[in-house]
Order: sequence, then structure tokens, then C-alpha cells
Amino acid sequence: MRFLALLRKELRESLPWLLLAGLLLLGVGLLTVHYEARFAHMRHQHWSSHSGLGPGEVVNTYDLVHSPHLAWVAMWLAFIAPGLGLVLGICHFWVPLFARTWSFLLHRSTSRMSILAAKLAAAILGFLISPGLVWTGLYWYACRSGLLIPEPIQILVAGWIYIVIGLVVYLGTALSALSTARWYTTRIFGLAFAALAAFLILVQWHLGWVFALAVLAIAILFGQTVAAFLSREF
Repeated sequence: MRFLALLRKELRESLPWLLLAGLLLLGVGLLTVHYEARFAHMRHQHWSSHSGLGPGEVVNTYDLVHSPHLAWVAMWLAFIAPGLGLVLGICHFWVPLFARTWSFLLHRSTSRMSILAAKLAAAILGFLISPGLVWTGLYWYACRSGLLIPEPIQILVAGWIYIVIGLVVYLGTALSALSTARWYTTRIFGLAFAALAAFLILVQWHLGWVFALAVLAIAILFGQTVAAFLSREF
């Protein structure tokens, strides 16, 4: 029950940023999908009247579709997800540090691990719902029959990779906040490692390497965050 109360608290404090990220992605996604659908219809009418092809002639697929559709929304997601991870990391770990509320929170009748687990669970749930659920819904909506040519599954996977990168950024922000070192020494390690991991994930072409690097980065940052939180004197 104490864990659930802490989880509700963290979700309530994170809600404005989750809503902002979800609504921004949803707004950009719907505008893009409807614009692309209308533009594709107009382009098809123009192409049909000016193509000069006779009945039964083969049509080049590229002549039907020129725009990337959800790829533009994925570019927005590539900024929204890491940005959300940075903001949530600041809210969960930096704000209590600046406001000096860690002592009040830690003196509650609950364990440190429960407090940390509530923060991490709130972040994971936040990413799954916003922007995760929004992105999946946009993909399903864009693939509806009669709206656009269905997007390949790779574009959906690419969006979720950006969401995972957002979680990596969140853990890196948390680790830097919990470190007691100076910024010019090792305190920046969390953020620097998260940035390096995000770069290595993005430059990979094979999905297996993307998955392996993401799991490795999350495991390293998670382990370091737990160790730093349990051992730090606030």
C-alpha cells in the first residue's frame, strides 16, 4: 500500500509533463497523417490525369507515394522521448535535491528501495502510456484501410527505439543527480553515458544490436542508480 501511495504521488507530479508530451505527439501525428492523406489524394488525381499510361500498363509504386508519412512524426518522437526522459529525471531526482526534501521523503515508514521503485515505475508507466500508447495508436490509425498506404512495421519499431532511448536518458539524469562527485570529475558520467548509449543505438542497422545495446545501457544505468541511491547520505 505504501508503494502504491508513492507511485500515485510520482505519477501525479509527472502528469503535466506526460500530458504535454502525449498531446504534442498526438497533435503533430494527426496533423501529419491528415495532411499526407489529403496530399496523396490530390497527387493521385493529378497523376491519373497526366500520367499518359494506357489501360493495363504497369505503374511504378514510387509514382504513387513520395512522402514518408509517419517518418516525420518519428522525427518529432526522436526529440520528445529523450526530452521527456530528461524532464522526468529532473522532476524525480533533481527537484528534491534542490528543494531539500529528500530527508522528509526518506524518513517515511518505508524502505529506500520502495521509494526508488516508485519513481522508476512511474517513469516506465509514463513512457508506456505517453508517448508509447500514443505512438502505437497513431501507427494503427495511419494504417487504416483507405487512408494511406500502410506503413511498414519498421517505422513502429523505430518509434519504440526512440522511447527506449528516452528511458536511457531518464536513468542517466537520475544517476547524475544521485552522484556526490563534482561535475568536472565523474558526476557527469550518467548523462554522458546515456548520450553515448543513445548515439550507439541510433547508428546500428541490425535490430539485434539495437536490442542488445539498449538492454546493456539500461542494466548498467539501473544498477548504478540503485547503488547510488541506497548508499547516498542525503
